[in-house]
Amino acid sequence: MMIDKGRDKQAMIDWARQVLFEGALILDTETTGLSDGEIVQLSVINNVGTVLLDTLVKPVHPIPADATAVHGITDAMVYGAPVWSVVSDQLVSLLKDRRILIYNAVYDRKMMHQSAEKARLPRVEWKALATFECVMLSYAQFWGEWGEWQTYRWQRLTHACVQQRIDQSLIIAPAHSALGDCLRTLALVKAMAGM
Repeated sequence: MMIDKGRDKQAMIDWARQVLFEGALILDTETTGLSDGEIVQLSVINNVGTVLLDTLVKPVHPIPADATAVHGITDAMVYGAPVWSVVSDQLVSLLKDRRILIYNAVYDRKMMHQSAEKARLPRVEWKALATFECVMLSYAQFWGEWGEWQTYRWQRLTHACVQQRIDQSLIIAPAHSALGDCLRTLALVKAMAGM
């Protein structure tokens, strides 16, 4: 397969400029686990960093210690938090007919579906509600590191921010928090756009 890294990078620069100009929203979640998890924190910001939603979410099942070790969220912290049905209703209103940027879109949408399943709620067809775009895949193409699977290699969000010399000390929320990762994703898209 013939690749043109220069053309591919330019396409991602153009994409980043377009999604910022069109006012895309950025979403991120923190969860109880990678495969069978549910959401314990969710944030949505707009293209200038205004927080539209930032909430803890009370899961159906307890938060495992290994998940808490990553994001620091405990069962005590989510005890009085809204349950997924409340947050999901807010999301439907917020995301409807919008472009949604997520650093790992497939994963976060999967967690949105699993949170509904565990709460025994009807399935929301998120992809029919809004347009979801994966910044992780876009950044991989922008960065241009070719992987062993004949695709551009994915980068961790914090690593991508380091690659783009984003001063993470200026980001008001920590990495591995939903708001912190939304803000890092926005900073990364701006860096891709040359802003």
